[in-house]
Amino acid sequence: MAEPRLGFRILRMDSEDQAGVDRSMEAYHQHLDAFNKTANSDLWKFFYWDFFHDGSVESIEIQGDLKTVVIRLKCPNIKRFKSDNDYEYINVMFQCTSQTVSTLTIQYEKPEHSWDVRRNPTCFLYGEINTASGLSDFGPQEELDEDHHYSLLMLLMADDSVIWLEMIFSQVDVIAEEPTAFALMESDPKFQVPTWSADNET
Repeated sequence: MAEPRLGFRILRMDSEDQAGVDRSMEAYHQHLDAFNKTANSDLWKFFYWDFFHDGSVESIEIQGDLKTVVIRLKCPNIKRFKSDNDYEYINVMFQCTSQTVSTLTIQYEKPEHSWDVRRNPTCFLYGEINTASGLSDFGPQEELDEDHHYSLLMLLMADDSVIWLEMIFSQVDVIAEEPTAFALMESDPKFQVPTWSADNET
């Protein structure tokens, strides 16, 4: 039996109708409201909003235990203000380590042309949290239970080729490759760092 095609279950980012995109985003945020965001905090901080939107995926590595997946992602969305009316975007590299990965699914939609996508950078477009159909197989669990699982569905693109990557895991840790420099950016008003927190939800 063929594997069902992946795609967002709630988000409709490819809709030609902006109102449809907005409605899907509202429904998605209502979906996320049901979850306690104090556990697995990096999942919410870096993937609730589109922190990595248009960032390049530098590498994806399955480690030797076959249940740890490390993704190196570049964030191009941090603003550094030069003056009140002038700013520039800077790139910051991150390492996203997913632990106790129970499922890892990658689906590649073949493009109409025959270009070699390996010669083009892979770009992160959007993510969707906790909508994997297989997540229910783990049953209802307490949020602080070490066996609690989450899912993340990523829409990637290499040239015109669409790639879906979905994982179910127990924890994701997102660390900047230069953590001290990133911490300074987060605390410096000269930088706008578009991560999510309960304080800036609105």
